[in-house]
Amino acid sequence: MPLTGELEHLPIVDVIQLIHSTRKSGTLNVYSRKGEGQLVFNNGYIVSATHSSEKLKIGKILLESHIINQSDLDKALGIQELSEDDRKPLIATLLDHCGLSKEAAFKALETLIEMTVVEMICWTRGIFTLDIDEINVSDDYRYLPKQLQAVTLDTQMVLMDALRIFDEKVHAGEIQLSDEPLEDNPLEQYEEQVEKTEIEHEESSEEIIVSEDLLGLADLDKVERRKPHVFKGLEAFDPADIHRQVIDVNHTELSAAGKDKLVQFLSGISTTFLGDQGVHSGGTKSQAVIIYTCDEFLQHAVMTVCKNEGILVFATANRSDLDNLIDRALFKYLEPILVFGGPLADVDGFGKRDIVDIRSHKMAKYPQISIIQLASPLDFTFSLQSLNDGTRAVFPLPYFSERQETFAEDMIDFLNAFQVYIRGCFNEERRQQFAKLRNSLSGLRLLRKAPDISLMVLQFVSELFERSITLIVDRNELIAERSIGIIADKELGPAAPMKFRIPVRKDSLLHETIESGQSFLGKAEDTTFADLLYPEIGAPTDKTYLLLPLKSNDRVITITYADFGTMKPGRVSLDFLEFFVGQAGIAMENALFRKQLADKQPEIRH
Repeated sequence: MPLTGELEHLPIVDVIQLIHSTRKSGTLNVYSRKGEGQLVFNNGYIVSATHSSEKLKIGKILLESHIINQSDLDKALGIQELSEDDRKPLIATLLDHCGLSKEAAFKALETLIEMTVVEMICWTRGIFTLDIDEINVSDDYRYLPKQLQAVTLDTQMVLMDALRIFDEKVHAGEIQLSDEPLEDNPLEQYEEQVEKTEIEHEESSEEIIVSEDLLGLADLDKVERRKPHVFKGLEAFDPADIHRQVIDVNHTELSAAGKDKLVQFLSGISTTFLGDQGVHSGGTKSQAVIIYTCDEFLQHAVMTVCKNEGILVFATANRSDLDNLIDRALFKYLEPILVFGGPLADVDGFGKRDIVDIRSHKMAKYPQISIIQLASPLDFTFSLQSLNDGTRAVFPLPYFSERQETFAEDMIDFLNAFQVYIRGCFNEERRQQFAKLRNSLSGLRLLRKAPDISLMVLQFVSELFERSITLIVDRNELIAERSIGIIADKELGPAAPMKFRIPVRKDSLLHETIESGQSFLGKAEDTTFADLLYPEIGAPTDKTYLLLPLKSNDRVITITYADFGTMKPGRVSLDFLEFFVGQAGIAMENALFRKQLADKQPEIRH
């Protein structure tokens, strides 16, 4: 019997994470006014994806990725059209007749899964159904050669990639964040569609209640429907059912009163974290929490706390998964915070020695990440050792075996303190700057024109300074281009080009910056600014300023000037600025190269 719910009450990200964490197999169908999609899971891993949108077809993905060309696609479609009983899916036809490599086919199918999840993430209204143990793998995946049939993507990795791609598309304006009004989405279209396919069961159908032990939700509210799979009258999804099921399974000896306290607490903080636009917000998502423990209740509780803060969180009890999760987070410009659960002496691989060994290995391999250790408040020796080894913090974790009578209260106190602490970790000044770096890098990837890249540098700098302006290097002078916070309020964004010119004096810091390509942040006596720049833009209260050169083809082409205006100077990570402008320089070179190629095309045709 399928589990059915509404995206308004249980967003698709949470549904996918539930399926993964409970290691369920089945077919997840998602219906929205914006389209329909399907994900197939095997033991919590994604093995197939399909979507109703034409832009999410395997042929289009292969074309846009430049893996095949239009002639390859036309040839494969022609072969399919001529085939009758022996007609194979498009990707199998491309493999057999058009030279598509197995590696490229696998990558394309991975991309299809990621983009299907990306599309679903922005659906705020709609319905999902999960048919447990019904695995309807699409033909594109089923008919691959045997060595490629095992498409089993780690669900947490897919989610991390999909959320990153989603953020990039939002930043680039490709996805508009807008809630779907209830009156425009009554779900009748889904009812009509399903009724057509199941009309033969109409006479014999009985009222169906969703009360099966699916996804570990044994006590779901009853949902009455007139026909199987018709979605009228769905009631709000109650997260308390999930919490109670996890607690019942993992803390069988806890008193009923203690269980009720934990359920009430977790339910109170597990309301959907929605921003003003109706989709998962979570701010900049500059970091991700990765918790390593075999304690399923602790995994669940920490994930609930982090989700309440809008923080990406991933959990694993598999040592080999840790490197994959950390590497993927770093690759996606996410700064991971690694949380180790408390040692469990009676569980193989999770004793004190095991935890110390794994933790030491991760510290050596990833010195840039923060590590939090959870430990029994009675084991001060292990706590001191953890701090001595370099962990960021050690949190006292209640153990049921040590304080049975007050375990529920102790756990609530722990989770409250952990939530406050993790919120502080994600709000530190440097971490906020890291978030801005990560978001700007995501947007930079999508830019193709030189003016847009230059503007992105200006906007990134303006996140850290009150006033900023782009100065174009033109032989022996600088030309003032667009600015932020100088001729209009900073909140209004970039202003029109100012167009005044500044001669570059050979004894000036500007000349040195152009010649060396090195950035400058600080105070320096240079009459150029007082004589030529400040008469145009006004002098700042504090003389701390930034000169950030953008290089392309080993030549400085712009300098971004910035200062704090009338505000008190703040801390700025110059290494972040230099890293970003270095990436912008590479993007600029690519943009100029593409323009040169485009300019040559008419000559070639002629």
